[in-house]
Amino acid sequence: MALPHPESGGQASFPSRLEETRALLDWFEHSRPHDMDPMLWIQAQTALVEGFSNAVRHAHAHLACPPPVEVALEITPAHLKLHIRDRGAPFDISAAWTGAEDPPLGDGRPELPEREAHWGLIMLSRLRRDFGWVIRYDPLPGGGNELMLKRALT
Repeated sequence: MALPHPESGGQASFPSRLEETRALLDWFEHSRPHDMDPMLWIQAQTALVEGFSNAVRHAHAHLACPPPVEVALEITPAHLKLHIRDRGAPFDISAAWTGAEDPPLGDGRPELPEREAHWGLIMLSRLRRDFGWVIRYDPLPGGGNELMLKRALT
């Protein structure tokens, strides 16, 4: 059993461009505790990239001069928590998950979503259902939204 790691994490802002994904991943990897479960880290990394790309592609898509996407990582002995903040219009993730939780089946196989945009909802839904992640997408005071992803470490 790994010893609890010291609290770590940090905050950063990234330009609202998909080309910044490499810088986002470099920042994230720099914060990785040496004893972190590799599967949990991959889940967090995948969720981070999905949240960032959704902010760029959807939340900021119609803004003439999109502001940076703000991210924060908090790692304590009890949990790993990610925050991704955008300045887009409100979005009801709970309503969007309707149908993403259990896509309809055809010939014994899941039906593929009609649009690529639904893959992220399915992936986040599976993190919640199958791996115990807590995921919220809430409006921020003064505008914008925050995607919060949290997973217990104990």
